[in-house]
Amino acid sequence: ARAEMARPQLLRWMSTGLAGSRHVLGRAGRARPRARSLAIRTVVGDDVCPRANGVPPNLSELDEALGTLRAGHPGAIIERYLDKIPSLHPTALVCTGAAVVGDVRVAEDVQVWYGAVLRGDLNYIEVGPRSNIQDGTVVHLGDNDPAVIGADVVIGHRAVIHGCTIRDACLIGMNATVLDGAVIGKGSMVGAGAVVPAGLEVPEGSLVLGVPGKIVKSNIDKEEFIRSLAAKYTRLAYNHRNG
Repeated sequence: ARAEMARPQLLRWMSTGLAGSRHVLGRAGRARPRARSLAIRTVVGDDVCPRANGVPPNLSELDEALGTLRAGHPGAIIERYLDKIPSLHPTALVCTGAAVVGDVRVAEDVQVWYGAVLRGDLNYIEVGPRSNIQDGTVVHLGDNDPAVIGADVVIGHRAVIHGCTIRDACLIGMNATVLDGAVIGKGSMVGAGAVVPAGLEVPEGSLVLGVPGKIVKSNIDKEEFIRSLAAKYTRLAYNHRNG
């Protein structure tokens, strides 16, 4: 019976979002942040994303730059979107089968693992030093929300990162989803399979679990552990490139 009741509640949440007041009371009577509907952040209309008027005038220069990037990452899919091409630090690793498209800005020692997709078209994607985007993860954008990932961030397999901000030294669990306009505070963890609603602001050092994602613990003191985990992946990437 509980499962039958939970499904309609989940469907209502998915269709309407969590629009309403900025805070609601948690189980212990404490105020906790509340998100806004994803639909409120989505922009539509004929004037949004207009059709391109031919290829960019500097197409030959863009193609030459793309050729240089592809040579440094054999097997990766590296493409332009209109006149935007990725910016990849020489120490970054983009694995075979990973796709990096358009306005994607990748800092030193970043790893984009096998099968991950970073598509920078409607806005931009930024990935800070030593962060890793693990296998099968998708990073995309909101119309007014870039995807900004800080330094020493660990993003687990098959996560979805969509138009949100993830501060330094966060861990995003496998199959987790972080939606448009959400901000994950420094040193926080999002559990495997959790869905962080659009616009939710997660304070520094928090643990988020569940669907929809809720802050279940504060001051978790995991920043040092997460930075050490990011360093481990940086060494792992070095071995993949040089071993």
